[in-house]
Amino acid sequence: MIPLLLTAATASGQVEYSAYLLRLEHTTFESHQCVLLKKDGSFHLETDNRDSTRVFEGSLGAERLGRVQHALEDRELTTLSQNQIEEPLNPKHEFLQIDMSDGRHWRELTFFSAQSQEPYLRSLQPLLHWLNDLHKMPHKEFSEDSGKNNCLPPRKIALKKRGELSAHESPEVRPNPALTIPSKPSVTKPDRIPSLLRVSSLGIKSHVVRETCFLVIANGFYRAEAREQKEGSRAIQTKITGGKFALEEISQLQQLIGDPAIAKIHHRKTSRMVLPMTGEMLNLQIYRDSGLQDVVLSSTFNRRDIPFFYSGDGDVKNAQPLLKFLAEHIWTNNVGGLDPALRNDCQDAP
Repeated sequence: MIPLLLTAATASGQVEYSAYLLRLEHTTFESHQCVLLKKDGSFHLETDNRDSTRVFEGSLGAERLGRVQHALEDRELTTLSQNQIEEPLNPKHEFLQIDMSDGRHWRELTFFSAQSQEPYLRSLQPLLHWLNDLHKMPHKEFSEDSGKNNCLPPRKIALKKRGELSAHESPEVRPNPALTIPSKPSVTKPDRIPSLLRVSSLGIKSHVVRETCFLVIANGFYRAEAREQKEGSRAIQTKITGGKFALEEISQLQQLIGDPAIAKIHHRKTSRMVLPMTGEMLNLQIYRDSGLQDVVLSSTFNRRDIPFFYSGDGDVKNAQPLLKFLAEHIWTNNVGGLDPALRNDCQDAP
């Protein structure tokens, strides 16, 4: 038996996206569910637990389909953008992704935590309740092997001989000159200046979650960002600064990152950057001549009473001289304060 929604690819191998209304995915610690809903009411539902996946397909009646359409037309949802969804520094992990189709395009909203959903629960709950109850609707059930597709619109894969192009492929797209606007001559961008150092830290102290990052480029330009959130509060305080180190400061920094106490630390497969129960974790990336040194340092390194995944590759104390230098020469001076709205997680400087 072939699941109904898996036959939606057209003869040309293209997907009829205009046939779809909604894709919804919801993950908590206990469960994972996703659904793909077509405009005619037919649905493909997958529910996971730790052991197996159940796959259902059925069809909504006109009344129930109308309720879903009404929920999707909620003004709060239709005007909400991804940039408006704020994630906390100390998240309660709960993933929710809503993909809404207007027949030509998909519009996606993604929530990575329960807290980021809270301001919009009035609009989200009708969809979540519908998803949780959907398995109660009349349906056919399929095996995991034959039916599971992660609730994605199907694509038909066309086989062709080596070197043969399909009707939808070409080595070069040549638009109609009458329909195009002449473009400006392209400007060759200079090669990107390599990074020298990138530091990211995450920690909890006195019921305050603090997240910071530093980026230093080889030519001396730097960027620093700091975010703080009190436990129980949704407000996040953000501070950003940028500038350029003097040659003397670059020399001092190179001496600090050359310290054998840091240089000898190697990454262990079991270490990863997570929000600690207490203390601080630090991701240190140093671009050395021998390659990238990418390690995680922790204030709970080698503590037997702390779970292993909080231990990191080394003790954060080894980086204290480096962190002190960055704090004194960046935050203390704070001569290049930037708009908090320009946060880029220290991906570029300044």
